[in-house]
Amino acid sequence: MFKKFGQCLGLASLILVMSYGDLLGGGWDVRMHVPYALDRIVWAQLTDIALLGLLLFVILGPLSRTRLQPWVQLLLSLFAPPYLLWLTRSQIPLPLTGGVLLMIAGLWTSLVLLLLLLFQPWYQRLMRVGEVIAIFSAIFCLCSGLQLLWVLHWKPGLQQHSVAWATSPQPPRHHARVVWVILDELSYEQVYGHRADDLQLPNFDALRNQSTVYTDVEPIGEKTVRIIPSLFWGHVITKFRYTFDNRFLVHGQDTVGYTDLAGADTVFTDAQRAGWRTAVVGWYNPYCSYLGGVIDDCYWMNLDRLDGPQAQDAGYWSNVWSPLKHVAEQIGEPSRADQELCAYSIRQRRKTFTNLQEHAEAVLKNDQADLIFVHLPVPHSPNIWDRMRGDFARQCGSSYLDNLALADAELGRIVAILESSPRWKDTTLIVQGDHSWRTYLWQGQPAWTAEDAQASRSGFDPRPAVIIHHPGQSMGELVQTPWSLINVHSAVEAALHGATGQ
Repeated sequence: MFKKFGQCLGLASLILVMSYGDLLGGGWDVRMHVPYALDRIVWAQLTDIALLGLLLFVILGPLSRTRLQPWVQLLLSLFAPPYLLWLTRSQIPLPLTGGVLLMIAGLWTSLVLLLLLLFQPWYQRLMRVGEVIAIFSAIFCLCSGLQLLWVLHWKPGLQQHSVAWATSPQPPRHHARVVWVILDELSYEQVYGHRADDLQLPNFDALRNQSTVYTDVEPIGEKTVRIIPSLFWGHVITKFRYTFDNRFLVHGQDTVGYTDLAGADTVFTDAQRAGWRTAVVGWYNPYCSYLGGVIDDCYWMNLDRLDGPQAQDAGYWSNVWSPLKHVAEQIGEPSRADQELCAYSIRQRRKTFTNLQEHAEAVLKNDQADLIFVHLPVPHSPNIWDRMRGDFARQCGSSYLDNLALADAELGRIVAILESSPRWKDTTLIVQGDHSWRTYLWQGQPAWTAEDAQASRSGFDPRPAVIIHHPGQSMGELVQTPWSLINVHSAVEAALHGATGQ
């Protein structure tokens, strides 16, 4: 019975693996992008495996001692492999569409039944192989549990810190100012190149009329985790390591070995040397952990769900229940399960956005920082805005264009705050995407809509948007020659040292 219970735990761990798989191997990709400890999520995952394993054991254990055992084996061999393949399809580097998966399931079922009816010795061998795989699944469960327990020991880095000038009344600040805003996944093609006919972006248009717009920006990558630190550092990052003690070690395209970004020369290091006050409000990247020493006023947040329906701001029992409910919905009504997960993503991203919006606008209104970096999670998917209603979306169904409208509205709020300050005439404003709209990632996902398909009909355009308003600039200008995104670093450095123009 102990063997059978272990096999049931193994099957449970495989069924739930998409909820906790990103925590395995040390969970660096989760640790790097969450601001709080992971204990409630880890304990919830371990509870889920135990509960589902116990349920399977209660059902399958008694049957294994009856004449129904061969039928139980047959049903498990027929349905478990196709189900697990369907469950993990997003992690397999092959185009496993619904039709392909259905065909594979049909072929597998036919093969098993053929062996059962015509080749009994081979069928028995297949059952023995299944027993061995079940034992290995129990070992997988044990290894997964140990790795989850290891993640419990992780202590998150700084999520925010501040200084006196940011938190107490101060006299008006008279100093040049650089405001650097990254709107994640902002596409030049969709904003200025070939905008949808029914999409109004008045604030992007107004900024274009008093800024320099780069029409042929060459990207330096496709991952935010590399691109933004590259812009800080001035070297294109090709490899990195995020250690268990929250150090960010980077390897540049033109550098030797790994460098701890905390000790590297970045725009924030140069700003502090020149007497500038620095502030950051950002999403996704742990800015306060790996650059806290050179950022005076720092805040970062990410409340997005993990791979499964779990989030850091949810309670323990909510994180226990959500994955189990999701598994049940996947079996009974897969399309509904996808929509529920998508809606969960929208709710969490909305929380993240409004939290960062509040903090970013507070820093701008305070008007004490000199180099201000703001990273917001729009227009990045999931799409949280409904431009027809002029309000946040409640379910899936909005498109990238809706999120662009939200990005435009937030840009208007930011520019209004900046223009209300006497320092506007001495302000360099940089608005950019870290990469373009990566349609190849979102196609086929539950959040993908017909409007997304229509807007991207010409294919993937790799150009991120870059708009730079220089102090006193009142006329729009286009730079139509190829321009690498890494040059944003030079533009920031030039502004820090009083240079103007391109």
